[in-house]
Amino acid sequence: MKNIWIYLIVGLIIGLVIGVSVGYASFSRKVVSVITTTEYNKTSASSTFAIGAAGTLKFAFGSLLNITGKYYPQLSVGTPMFKGSGEVASTENTTKEFSIVASADTTTIPKVLFPNVANYEIAFGITQMVIIVDLQTSVGKQVYKLWQEAQSMPPNSSQYNQTWGKIFYIIAKNSSAVVGVSNPFTDPSGYQAQCVLKLAGLTYFGNSSYLYDSVYNNVNKYEMRNTEIDLLTLMTTNNSVQFILSGYLSNALPQTQAYQKEGYNITYITLPPMINLGNLSYVNYYHQVNVTWSELGTTQTFTCNPVVYTITIPKYAPNPQAAINFILLIYSPLGQQILKSYGINPIIPGVVYGNYSNVPAVIKPFVVPVNQTNLESIFP
Repeated sequence: MKNIWIYLIVGLIIGLVIGVSVGYASFSRKVVSVITTTEYNKTSASSTFAIGAAGTLKFAFGSLLNITGKYYPQLSVGTPMFKGSGEVASTENTTKEFSIVASADTTTIPKVLFPNVANYEIAFGITQMVIIVDLQTSVGKQVYKLWQEAQSMPPNSSQYNQTWGKIFYIIAKNSSAVVGVSNPFTDPSGYQAQCVLKLAGLTYFGNSSYLYDSVYNNVNKYEMRNTEIDLLTLMTTNNSVQFILSGYLSNALPQTQAYQKEGYNITYITLPPMINLGNLSYVNYYHQVNVTWSELGTTQTFTCNPVVYTITIPKYAPNPQAAINFILLIYSPLGQQILKSYGINPIIPGVVYGNYSNVPAVIKPFVVPVNQTNLESIFP
């Protein structure tokens, strides 16, 4: 077992040295010293290791859990909870059952779990918003055809922008189109879909409310569920939605492939970087809009940040050592490869928001505090 972890760490350090990065921070590279395996290779087999994570991490984290089980065959792995980030964090706040909590935005963990249940989070990856399309419908076919045409156009050219304007006009304005969205209070992809509509309105129509109002001011225009993964059932069982706006590449990629194998004619389309919430270079542009949502007497305003995945080891983690090993696996070359295969671009080094001193010592070589980056604006 020690040999396995020695190989992981050596490979990881080599990977860091040759510079895997997303190009966001301005700081000197930290010196990474060799870590002996005896510092962290003490996973307790008796304490259950359970993960609570955003539903869109189901595929990537599922693969990482399979590897964890092979590395530690005696480890008791509990049933993971893959739901909306808000629902997962609220569950942990009540039950204290998870050794890992991971969210699909930078605000849920601090808002729900700080300071009593957790006091730091690590931004470890970024994905992008996409739109899932039902190709069995006429509006779906129209949008997909326009999207294919846009792929051969110079980005941000007049023709390119006009084509994207047509795409969003069909989605938001065509009376035959109903969209599926997540609930902003239970799943970050809910408010992030609203951000995409506002950014598309701003970019292609000069009015951030133009598309947003057409969808969210008409209750017949959208179907809302707690998570984006619930929306695929609506699309595939009765075609009640033609487009799913609450889509991440990290989920749409494996999900649409699985449905296609079963004979369903659905796909996803990628979006331009200025509206897809998937490019750290566009943070300031994303911040030109925000969204406010009200439900059952509660109103909340959301900042339109990039879709950044964050992770923490809660204070009451039943098996904190297994959690440390899991995060080290994420930062290994194999873990990075798995993230990329599911549409998640690793953030290297990881960015710590909160109490950096509480990050386990063996993880610190792979992360930096947020004040050493230029990403402070995407955290609370």
